[in-house]
Amino acid sequence: MKRQIILLIFLFISFNGCAKKTEKIELKSDETKLTTIKENISFVSAKILEVNKKSDTIYTTKIRILESTSDESLPNFAQVNEVIVAKPRFILNEIGSIDLRDQRNQNLIELSRETKDKVVKLILTRTLNEGWLIIDFQN
Repeated sequence: MKRQIILLIFLFISFNGCAKKTEKIELKSDETKLTTIKENISFVSAKILEVNKKSDTIYTTKIRILESTSDESLPNFAQVNEVIVAKPRFILNEIGSIDLRDQRNQNLIELSRETKDKVVKLILTRTLNEGWLIIDFQN
């Protein structure tokens, strides 16, 4: 009788332990799911104060933000009347150079040719390392 009780206890502990191991494995697989990060972008209307241009693809723009909106789920970093300096963020091709066939890149090149006091519509983002970046220019 003692052997049967010990055997039952042993089986109970074994089965209970296996169930817990399964739970741990399931929890670990849930922890490895990737989290996607949504880029915080602002849609702005801005007045060009200055364009510092070395070439059509190497330039910065100093602008005053006139209007600004963003995705409602994220904070809007671009504030009305704020003066910022931004540079273009071009899309690169597979060899790492600017893809001149891309429409967004063509828009950004066109922005480099705009003049002081022109009001433009831009899509901006802000990063810790690079500061303000122009994603697109809509004319």
